[in-house]
Amino acid sequence: MEEYRNESSRPVNPRRRKPTKEQIFKEKYLPLIILALTVIVILVIVIGSITRAVQRKQLANEIAQAAAEEEARLNMEASDIQTRAEMLVRHYDYEGAISLINSFSGSLADYPTLSGMLTEYQSALDLMVPWEDPNSIVNLSFNMLMADPTRAFANEEYGSAFRKNYLTLTEFSNILDQLYANGYILVRPEDFVTSQFNDDGSAVYTAKPIYLPADKKPVILTQTNVNYDTYLIDSDGDGLADAGGSGFASKLVTDSTGYIQCEYVDASGQTLYGAYDMIPILDAFVEEHPDFSYKGAKAVIAVSGHEGVFGYRTTAEAEETMGSEYVYDQTMQATEVADVLRANGYELACYTYENTAYGMMTLEEIQADIGLWTNEVLPIIGEAKTMVFAQNSDLSDGLIYMGDKHNTLQNAGFYYYLGFCTDGQPWTIIVDDYIRQGRVLVNGTNLYNNAEWFTGLFDASTVLDTAARGD
Repeated sequence: MEEYRNESSRPVNPRRRKPTKEQIFKEKYLPLIILALTVIVILVIVIGSITRAVQRKQLANEIAQAAAEEEARLNMEASDIQTRAEMLVRHYDYEGAISLINSFSGSLADYPTLSGMLTEYQSALDLMVPWEDPNSIVNLSFNMLMADPTRAFANEEYGSAFRKNYLTLTEFSNILDQLYANGYILVRPEDFVTSQFNDDGSAVYTAKPIYLPADKKPVILTQTNVNYDTYLIDSDGDGLADAGGSGFASKLVTDSTGYIQCEYVDASGQTLYGAYDMIPILDAFVEEHPDFSYKGAKAVIAVSGHEGVFGYRTTAEAEETMGSEYVYDQTMQATEVADVLRANGYELACYTYENTAYGMMTLEEIQADIGLWTNEVLPIIGEAKTMVFAQNSDLSDGLIYMGDKHNTLQNAGFYYYLGFCTDGQPWTIIVDDYIRQGRVLVNGTNLYNNAEWFTGLFDASTVLDTAARGD
């Protein structure tokens, strides 16, 4: 009985203990969390790999694009340098072209065209020969040209003077043709002179050689009094060009191509624009024959001021009669002409204010005249270092300038002085602080009576426009 009781006191199905929260978490949620983290890690790895691949590709594309852009930039730069260098060597500026090519920011070894040009230009430069004698450089000096010599010669008051002192358009064109055929090339005065400066700022000038091809000879052209005064163009006294004028251009004007043309009123009263004076004829000739110009040189253009500049009425007197707005407009147009001339290779110079002979004037008269020129003309043309003496005059018959008259001109900024040649023989004087040169006057009288002056330059007898001049 006792034994039975002991056995029956043990539970047959003992009751299971309730799991704890920790057990539930470990058994139910932890595997899910681990799985989720594993998936996240895998996604991070996969996404990172994809992102890095995209970034590598993007970087490669950026590098390729940058390389392409740099190549395009270098190609454009090389093309621009090639074009500009070819323009420079058209005017024998091999040094400028070589310097330009050497400024290329890329490797010349990768651009055989440029490296080939460099070799070619250096060889051409080595073949240039020095022209070392400034005294043998001829300066040919012209007045304005007659666009209609029939009208010019018919002028009762000035016709004889026009025949003696002026050339026709045809005669000037004939001279250019013969100068070019005879191996002449236009240079600037600064091409045969170099300067150094003292401690006090004063300049010392010395001659330097001009390096030209062996078959070329230097020549300078000058045109004086390029003002188109009213007596040449106005027959009724109103200050405007008209059909009764003497057949000269009336003003210089800029055109849409960046060059200069002439305004001209013909015998019928029609206003025309074209090559009716020296400048547009010379521009067209150099455009056709760039090897006629050394480093882009054209001519010295000398202006007076008593009736304005380049055919524009810019004087204080004009302001009194026409008004300040009119003169302001005229001044702006004249200034634009001056800027274009300088950009196209011309040097602008002084021809005195009143077109007068300084050699016959007192110091006070010269000071007054150059003062007017400095006040009224210099602001329009911008700068002037050259004085061209008018009326076959000069400050001195001797070799050296001295005294207050010369000091006055030096103080006005002039250091290059153009006088004239009495016998047609060129001359140049270079001293410490200035340069003097004689001009050979090319006019009807000298073509007829002093044809030997031009021997070697051109044949005066074939230059003459006999159709216009007659016998």
